Amino acid sequence: MTSRLLKGLVPTVNRLRVCPRFSVFRPIIHKRNFIATIPRWTSGEVDTDLAHQLQEEIKFEEAGDRCEKPAFIKEFLDTNIFLIEDKEGSDKVVLKRAFGDEKIKVIFSISDINHTVEEIEEEEEEEYEELTKQSESFPVRATVVIEKQHDSLVMSTIAQDGEFLIQGIRYFRQGEIKDEDIVDVGETRQDLYMGPLFDELSQELQATFTNLLEERGINTALATFLPDYVDYKEQNEYVRWLKDVNAFISK
Repeated sequence: MTSRLLKGLVPTVNRLRVCPRFSVFRPIIHKRNFIATIPRWTSGEVDTDLAHQLQEEIKFEEAGDRCEKPAFIKEFLDTNIFLIEDKEGSDKVVLKRAFGDEKIKVIFSISDINHTVEEIEEEEEEEYEELTKQSESFPVRATVVIEKQHDSLVMSTIAQDGEFLIQGIRYFRQGEIKDEDIVDVGETRQDLYMGPLFDELSQELQATFTNLLEERGINTALATFLPDYVDYKEQNEYVRWLKDVNAFISK
């Protein structure tokens, strides 16, 4: 009897149910099978359309004689003593010649065809439009370098409407300036004296500096040539760019 009572009071071990322990700090993660599918394309959906449009643009730009060397370049080379250094893919062109013991370079960029005026204020628009109508060509910034016995005279000029307008003149001794820094010399060597403002020189001195350039072939003919050559080179570089991009897209 006693054993039965004790048996009824003491729970049987095999009937105990152990509940799982959950932590409030550990989230419950339900595992499930997941397979990620990544689409694979050999090319973008737009590539074909873009390649077709580029090819059509190339055909249009190459139509006629737009990319052929124009007669004015041949005439310039036949009648002028400057040599043209024009590297494919570069936006800069260098004209070179010798004058006695001087080495002369005229450096200009095709970027001027797209950036003739960087900022035009609203109140200046009418004045600019009137000036544009009167102008026969767009302005081309040209850096003239006259090197003699390793020293250099560097002139910042603008070629427009058949004349060179001198903006500034700087003098550098041997080693003060590198060839690759000549065009941006105003930014690279601000520690050196910039020279006077050209407009503040006497009229007689300004005229003599202009005559110095003309005597070296930097004259009306050359000022007329620069905008024409910028236009010609920009066209060639644009077509080259179209072909390069088309070849890349079509790979």
